[in-house]
Amino acid sequence: MFGMDDPAKVVDQIRSYIAESRLELAEVMAQELSTHLLNSKRDNDLDRILVLVLREWTLVLFMRQQWKEAHSAALRLAKARKIHMRRIRASEDNDVYSKALQLEIEDLVIHGRIESSRGRLSASRKRFSKAIKLDSNHIEARVSKIGSRWRIKGNLKGAKSDVLDLLKTLERSDGVERISGILGMRVSDSSLVSTERILEILNGCCDLSLGLPTAIIERSKKMRDKINSEIELIESGERESNARLAAAIDSLTPSVDYHTYSSN
Repeated sequence: MFGMDDPAKVVDQIRSYIAESRLELAEVMAQELSTHLLNSKRDNDLDRILVLVLREWTLVLFMRQQWKEAHSAALRLAKARKIHMRRIRASEDNDVYSKALQLEIEDLVIHGRIESSRGRLSASRKRFSKAIKLDSNHIEARVSKIGSRWRIKGNLKGAKSDVLDLLKTLERSDGVERISGILGMRVSDSSLVSTERILEILNGCCDLSLGLPTAIIERSKKMRDKINSEIELIESGERESNARLAAAIDSLTPSVDYHTYSSN
């Protein structure tokens, strides 16, 4: 295979192919490099590259909706990542560990969505729950956990606690913001999730026919309306697109209109 003497460059090429939507070629390269590394004697650096290429292989299989193969690749990734994470922890490099942990969370979410697409509710919820345990602010993991039940069961009966947890997480957010042209929400330093994705799930949570309690439906409607209102304000230019700046500005706004107060 071309470039096998420099596997890091092959990983970069795979990423380029994915970005260009040349998914079939990306899949072939990822499979070949993964197989080569899995069957080779590895050092720390090659173990790191193995995790990288297995991550790309899982992603491209997910994008191509090859669920069985994607699940298999995700299991291999989990095994390789466990070894790699153990070495990172031993190095006591907190910055590197923090970044690797965030990638592990994203891996778990992708694996959960793969399992959901395979119709395996319990397995998908297990991955999403583990991601949430590692990052309680991860909106996508919570959204996907609800979406998995909806996809497989056709309703949201039994999802009361999951929906409540999502609503509480969204309430901790500074609100809707636009980052790199994408309208989304996030909490703290967790990844941004598009409002389109969030509203897709909230619309289900507002659907009387899906089996959620009335109180949860009403609370979901309020959050949906709040998000839509913030989107309208940003689109019209009436609110800062940076949610954290907007929140800071709001905190400086006096709770009393002193001009009105002094005239009374």
